Amino acid sequence: MTHFPSEFSLDEVTKEMLLAVIEKKKKWERLEKRATVLQAASFIGVAVFLLYVIANAAAVATWGERFAWFFATPAHIFILLLLCTVYWTAVYYKGKSEKAEEDFHALRCEIIQKSIDLWKDEEQWNGRHRLFAWLKQEYDINLYYEHS
Repeated sequence: MTHFPSEFSLDEVTKEMLLAVIEKKKKWERLEKRATVLQAASFIGVAVFLLYVIANAAAVATWGERFAWFFATPAHIFILLLLCTVYWTAVYYKGKSEKAEEDFHALRCEIIQKSIDLWKDEEQWNGRHRLFAWLKQEYDINLYYEHS
């Protein structure tokens, strides 16, 4: 659970919105990391498997014999299916990551647009820049501008 430093006096609505934007940022980063790891794993796996197939299939003379050699070993089919599954999972997480990014940016923009309503009195309005700097430093969340 995220706690804000005591120097920031926030009402419950503002606090909940800020907590939500922090959670959405964490979710987006988590999904982005998963997608990247799975993409790298599928790329490395395909490269290694392709090198293995090329090295071992070179000993067989014709293309028909090469296909027969490849499909005669059940492990080849299993590895191929495994690599396809890893790639498909990477695509799935990439889509979820893009959706999480859209959700994060939508909430971030909503907070920016409603700043006047969220920080009503002058003391809160003047102190919000310290809060924005803290959010930028701790979570890399920019609430200064919508387009960044």
